[in-house]
Amino acid sequence: MKKLGCLMLILAIPILILSMLMVGVIMVATGDNDTMGSDSDSDFTDVDGEYRFNAMNEEVERYRPYFERYAKENGIEDHVEILMGMTMQESGGRLADVMQSSESLGLPRNTITDPEESIKQGVSYFADVLELAGGDTELALQAYNMGHGFIDYAHENNGGNYSQELAYEFGEMMASRLGWNNYGDENYVDNVMRYLDKNDDTEYAGGSGDWSLPLENIRITSEFGPRIHPVTGEVNRFHGGLDFGCTPADDILSVADGKVIEAVHSNVGYGNYVTVQHGNDEYSRYAHLSSIGVSQGDTVSQGESLGKCGTTGSSTGNHLHLEHITDLGQPPEAKTDPRETLGL
Repeated sequence: MKKLGCLMLILAIPILILSMLMVGVIMVATGDNDTMGSDSDSDFTDVDGEYRFNAMNEEVERYRPYFERYAKENGIEDHVEILMGMTMQESGGRLADVMQSSESLGLPRNTITDPEESIKQGVSYFADVLELAGGDTELALQAYNMGHGFIDYAHENNGGNYSQELAYEFGEMMASRLGWNNYGDENYVDNVMRYLDKNDDTEYAGGSGDWSLPLENIRITSEFGPRIHPVTGEVNRFHGGLDFGCTPADDILSVADGKVIEAVHSNVGYGNYVTVQHGNDEYSRYAHLSSIGVSQGDTVSQGESLGKCGTTGSSTGNHLHLEHITDLGQPPEAKTDPRETLGL
């Protein structure tokens, strides 16, 4: 989501509402639960020495010729893998505006309906912010998400350097200025880089709560509580779970012993999801799985694999959406923040 100015967005609200309806139609028409098949466990492929593909799906991979063509036209041939990782985060290749680049033209999101045109504009815009960022890939990535004003902010407050803390500060400042609860994705750099395996060590969070961790490596990408919906753009939409970055190679692990009461395959909402009952009033739910490895009625142990990470349903990229539920069917606001139960 490229933020180029609140005035233009405010003027575009009527068009935005119409475009949001169009997004729903496109998502249903293009959704496919089988895109993350059993071959998602295959070995990584070396790319350009520094990065290797970690989890690129077929929907994005099919556009590789466009990425290569427009990256070459813009003189950033060495950023093809980064651009594809951005697309995994922006849409997973499942929306027509695959790079979510409409807003960089001053248009409501998802106005672009031709994937090639989206890539052409997205690559051009990224090349522009990369130049403004002096070739700093991380700074350019965050500016692609938050607008080139982030680069100016970095020069004014951090010597022109990117940091995640700076992204949080900028996001909070802009949200306050616009009267929003959230502005952009402060974790955008990490969210993109999770699709690329960089040859260095990554630090992950550890837990010490009543539940064990649902993934081997934990990286929180979206908190519990009000936020801007990443697909519809709805402001103050309550997020009733905790999101974790992961790839289709990652197993989703049961946080405690229990019984599988739901193992649902779907193209919408949660996508493919599993719900495990741990007690009379305690359930854990795991959403957007690429594949499910258990069946309703199965008894599972803490740490047992329930399936694979994915991006099925209403999702713009591979991640796990974990919920702590005390009563089936309860509204998002009544659910418990999994961060507390996990001890994160």
